[in-house]
Amino acid sequence: MTKLTNAIIASALLSTAMWTVPVFAADPGSASAGNGESMRDVTSGDYKPGRAKPIASPKLTDEDSRAAPLADEATAVKSYGIVGRSADGKEIKIEPSEALRDLIIKELNAPANGKDAAPRKTEDPDLGEGEAGRQVFGTDDREQVKNTKTYPFSAIGYLEAKSAKTGSYGSCSATLIGPRTVLTAAHCLYSHEDKDWLSEYLFVPGLNGSTADDAPFGAFTFESAYVLQGFIDNYQGYYGSVIPWDLGIITLKQDVGTNLGWLGYANYDDLGDFTANLVGYPGDKPMGTMWKANCEVHAENIAPEYFQYDCDTFPGSSGSSVYAYDNNSKQRIITGVNVAESPDANTAVRLNAANIQWINSLYK
Repeated sequence: MTKLTNAIIASALLSTAMWTVPVFAADPGSASAGNGESMRDVTSGDYKPGRAKPIASPKLTDEDSRAAPLADEATAVKSYGIVGRSADGKEIKIEPSEALRDLIIKELNAPANGKDAAPRKTEDPDLGEGEAGRQVFGTDDREQVKNTKTYPFSAIGYLEAKSAKTGSYGSCSATLIGPRTVLTAAHCLYSHEDKDWLSEYLFVPGLNGSTADDAPFGAFTFESAYVLQGFIDNYQGYYGSVIPWDLGIITLKQDVGTNLGWLGYANYDDLGDFTANLVGYPGDKPMGTMWKANCEVHAENIAPEYFQYDCDTFPGSSGSSVYAYDNNSKQRIITGVNVAESPDANTAVRLNAANIQWINSLYK
């Protein structure tokens, strides 16, 4: 694992400046409830229910924990390059910015400080309370979202992609974080098994059932897709070698978020105990239905690059945003992306300072 820390870009979780962004602002990291108008377009993608199977969630094993820390500065910086593919098949490569390069070097091998932070009550009241579980162990604490047309659920969607190798479709979960920007997991966009990009990404916000008529806003095609270069370059044959870089971004052709809204996102360098909220499309539930859950994240389970928790998940939940809720401003701010499971806990890539900087460079 690398030693990049949770750093220095954002203010504390309850910082007034962070939470009082204008409702319809389009600044990177801010949240928006949208304008409330329905979003549907005749040029949207052709969604065909039932053709996709949930993309398997990577499993962390004892072998993964033995991955050597990434301590070389040049390799660490290169890992934060942008690798992408446009809808017309063109390859995209962008070197890390100087600001990101300086941040990575500064944070390399710095200690984590999550255990020293104060606990926070950040449970979303729209998600309700539930008994925590692991993956889906014991009592299932997830609840179905019945009205997906309302914010924040309108900003959360079902993501499809096609394997170039097999021709089959897979599904994940994803979240609007800007007018045209969708956040998900890198393994929902690029397959190490195929050694290739997936294709034909289709984002279906607020999907609520198993027919095309259950897509209340339509299905939207992509302009380009991006992952961290380290997710491809640093793969050593097992998932633990690339978990710190399992983040993906899709840019849509249409500014869907202007109508449907989007969630905010931020790095908190004092992230301690907090309530995690997850919403997505787990594959063990009826096809195309949205489910919500919350659970506690404890400071001792927060590392510089990831954190672990007992929220129930299942394949299809990959790419779901893990967000905190601020009771004062009533805003939802993403702190991580659900990416993996193990017998002990589920795992999210943490939106640390370097990841925030990387996301901001792609924000539209």
